[in-house]
This record gives sequence, structure tokens and C-alpha cells, in this order.
Amino acid sequence: MVLDNEALQALADVGAAKHRAMVALLKAAVVDSRRSRQRPRLLTSTVVRLEAGLSRRSPQNAGLGLFRVQDVALDGERVERALTLPSAREVTPADAAVAEVAASLAGKVTVLTSDPVDLRRLLAGTEVLVLQV
Repeated sequence: MVLDNEALQALADVGAAKHRAMVALLKAAVVDSRRSRQRPRLLTSTVVRLEAGLSRRSPQNAGLGLFRVQDVALDGERVERALTLPSAREVTPADAAVAEVAASLAGKVTVLTSDPVDLRRLLAGTEVLVLQV
């Protein structure tokens, strides 16, 4: 699962209004993963975490560690791949980074986002599932 800014903030802050909804989505993913015997991974781009202003050192963001959200660094090669995505220059860098991370993963991939329209455009032609938070 790849998280955008709003999904990441909702998961990180246990007091956030959407936190419970995020936890419910993750529980459903765990149940679903038992069939495939693959534990779901939670990923976000470092660009997204920077945009969200979420420090792992802040107690308010305890959910990042609790749910083991992993950062994916946006290096030069990933930037080049992101730029080849449909509509990449028409969306925020964070959305393009989320799409690049999702498109680079093998297997069943889900993106949790507050902006499903842009992410679906970016991921057109892939089998990535885009869900609204």
C-alpha cells in the first residue's frame, strides 16, 4: 500500500479524524493478505512525508512507527520514471512521487489517497488500485 499526504497524516496522528478509517482499511488489507500469504507493506515517498511535514521524531506522529510506514527515497532515476507517467507535469510532485512508487512495485498494489482522480490518471494502464481516504 502506498500512502499519499492525507492518508499518511491520518495514519500518523492517532487523534486525526480519519485515523480510525485508515486503521479499518489496514485491517481489511491484513485480512486480505492472509489469503495470498503476503504481509502488506506501507510505503510513502520521502517527498510526501516532507510535504506533510511529518517528523518521525515527533510523538504526535507515533502512527508512522506503530504501523511501520517505510520511506521510499526519490532519487534521480525515480524522478525520470515519474516524469514519464501520464499527466505527470499536471499534478503535484508528491502525487507524481506516489504514482511512481506504486507503479514500480510488483504484485497487488493499492494507493490510499485524498485525490483519486489525479492518481488514477497517473496510473492509467497499470493494475494499481486507487482508493479514496
